[in-house]
Amino acid sequence: MTLRTYKILLLADPVDVEYKHTLKALQEAFAQNPECQIFINTKVSLFSGFLGFFFRLGYKFLQSFMPNLFGKFYVMTDESPNFLWLRNLACKLVGAFQEEKIKTLRPDIIISAGVIPAGVANNYKKGYPKVFLAEVIPQYAVHQWWLYERTNLYFLAGEDIKPFAEFQPWQRVFACGVPVRQEFKASYTREYLRMKFGWKKDDRICLIMDDINRPLPVEDLMTSVVNNYDATIKFIAVEGKNLSAARKLKRSPYGVKVFGYVDSPAEMMNSADYLVTRARSVIAAEALTTPAKYIVYNPAPGPEAANAHYLENLGAVKIAVNPFEVANKIKEYDRADNIFLGAMGKPLSADYIAEVVLREFE
Repeated sequence: MTLRTYKILLLADPVDVEYKHTLKALQEAFAQNPECQIFINTKVSLFSGFLGFFFRLGYKFLQSFMPNLFGKFYVMTDESPNFLWLRNLACKLVGAFQEEKIKTLRPDIIISAGVIPAGVANNYKKGYPKVFLAEVIPQYAVHQWWLYERTNLYFLAGEDIKPFAEFQPWQRVFACGVPVRQEFKASYTREYLRMKFGWKKDDRICLIMDDINRPLPVEDLMTSVVNNYDATIKFIAVEGKNLSAARKLKRSPYGVKVFGYVDSPAEMMNSADYLVTRARSVIAAEALTTPAKYIVYNPAPGPEAANAHYLENLGAVKIAVNPFEVANKIKEYDRADNIFLGAMGKPLSADYIAEVVLREFE
């Protein structure tokens, strides 16, 4: 008997760098099923090449220097249907360039992570109604722009997350958490990781993960913790591709260990006592699979603030809006008993999505 194969296309937008990690997690999950042929397209963007560079630069500028305007636009477009034409226009423009590629592949299933990719898939299904659409929403809030009339399945980060707009009666919705990569499913021995990184078993480690769009005041954070709470805490800073910030930190008087780009920070997160970073949804989901005590630094208005406040209400994170508050939040964590935030993570989310998609497609 010949095993039936399913062509599965995973779509994401390169502007949403984190969603590439979501696709990787899904790819790893579906790869466990021998009947699945997996294809990935991260070119589903409004612009590519030279124009794409300027589009991403503008997107970064808006988030970095005009976060309040970005936040107002996020709320305004979520509460009113009057702006859906803008989303739909963007999807049609992108679809005009992407539809031929999808036609050539002829997928059985399309799984999207991102507003524009989901819209491209939705428009493609209009001409090919047999294709099965699933949408993973890797956010702790559902903006109405994520919702489309032809999507078969939605996967949300939590059961209590509901959008302002309604799902269609025939659409199925599952709450499973935000998918995380294989590294965050593994079990780690804390003592081994401490030895690997050159720390002592009883060292107290604060991991600071910087953000390329909205850099954290890393040196001010360390100064505040040392001067206002505990001078014995040691620091790790992950600066990504911000080489100038990395060079500056290496001259810091606190002896911070500085890393550049780290493809997967799973080992660092599992060995650290505290984590200070932004509230980008995928990083947050990965962090919650580890025992690190998570402090969200000054979340930007819009989806990041929505993520932060949702997780704060669950008791999964603490929010600090300035360096002094970071020291206080670490102090609050130390005074609390029996905190293990790793229990709030959903390391098997991607496996669950793969199982549900293949079952529902049948």
